[in-house]
Amino acid sequence: MRATLPRSTPLLRALPLIFPLVACAGAGDDPALDDSAEAGETRRVPAEWEPHAATWMQWPGPWEAAMRPAFADIVQVVQAYEPVHMLIGSEEAKAKAQSLLAERGVVETDLTWQLVPTDNAWMRDNGPIWVEVNGALTVLDFGFDAWGGNFGEDIPYAHDDVVPAFVAETTGAPREDHGGYVLERGNLEVNGAGVALLNWDCQADRNPGLDQAEHEAILKAALGLSQILWAYGHDPADGTTGHIDGYARFLDADTVAIGETSWGKETEDALAAACEAAGLEVVRVPAPGETDYMNWLVGDGFVVGMAFGDAEADANAGAILSDQLPDRDLHMIDATSLWESGGGVHCVTNDQPAGG
Repeated sequence: MRATLPRSTPLLRALPLIFPLVACAGAGDDPALDDSAEAGETRRVPAEWEPHAATWMQWPGPWEAAMRPAFADIVQVVQAYEPVHMLIGSEEAKAKAQSLLAERGVVETDLTWQLVPTDNAWMRDNGPIWVEVNGALTVLDFGFDAWGGNFGEDIPYAHDDVVPAFVAETTGAPREDHGGYVLERGNLEVNGAGVALLNWDCQADRNPGLDQAEHEAILKAALGLSQILWAYGHDPADGTTGHIDGYARFLDADTVAIGETSWGKETEDALAAACEAAGLEVVRVPAPGETDYMNWLVGDGFVVGMAFGDAEADANAGAILSDQLPDRDLHMIDATSLWESGGGVHCVTNDQPAGG
């Protein structure tokens, strides 16, 4: 994700100025333990390509209305494969949303409306992080502070911060409170086997005063990780401070896709080298101009990819996804409104694993 202004305002992109450091791998053999993880306990974050129970989204409010047609396109794809839960603030707003979706051919099948107030439409970031704790799916409720206040101190987030608790209550899942540490799901990419990718700049910005070893201890203990590969560097105009899902995505446990954007080349190249050094296969995804094809969603039998209206580039990105995820139907949707608002398909969805 690469948002450059408050999401409640039109996006104006600044010239990309990137100051990356050299990427490297921070690895450890055993998860560090804190109060949230006891000796002998098993923890694992399921990979996105594993079976889903549902996909969750937050309906865009008036200030994000430009994204609503894209939301309709996403819902129409996802509901054909798995249930969709849509958070919305009121019955009045729900009726208007249903009318818009109906106009675009979206039916109510496998679409459940959840009445709860929210502040934004980017549920990837403020929503839950699902972890198997001793095999049982558990909601980890990390802190959310509206991207560190990078979009302005007046951006509300009180409703968004309690969304994980709402999801846990709604699904009946146990919940762990990790609110003392800020972690947005858009800056966490996992392979389902204990390896994670994160952008250091983002985590350091959200949790100042901690050194890298302290970050790794917290993350490994809470998420059951054995290895963390860090990306370094971000566009200073990016209010998310370099969310990893704009740079790199796991395709399977041993393969990672890394973008080739016009605005993140040094960070991407260094991360690719670090991943290869860690024994991962790297697939590069070209993104000409001011585009980024990394922000796709993988679900039960489908992939929703980003399209920008460049026929050649869109087809190339789609071909890579089809080749790497051949057992899933590919749907490339017009992501322009999402991108111009500061993100993509992955940013506005939050997948719930099916569990064992």
